[in-house]
Amino acid sequence: PTAAGRGVGRALAAHVLASARADGYRAMQFNAVVASNTRAVRLWRSLGFAVVGRVPEGFRHPDQGYVDLLVMYRRLD
Repeated sequence: PTAAGRGVGRALAAHVLASARADGYRAMQFNAVVASNTRAVRLWRSLGFAVVGRVPEGFRHPDQGYVDLLVMYRRLD
């Protein structure tokens, strides 16, 4: 929580995307983005990822109970 809003997630995401491109990957997919984590979903969308699938109630959140998992994808070119 103390790092929230400081760009740490965006910097990590930029590094992961750049590394994947450098290694020759043409696309990236995240299989388990917790739908109730609105900050993470907003970050990945802002970086060009789209939701391409959903696992209903795939994650047991400690406060919210079962919530969906999102499968998010984007091309790297």
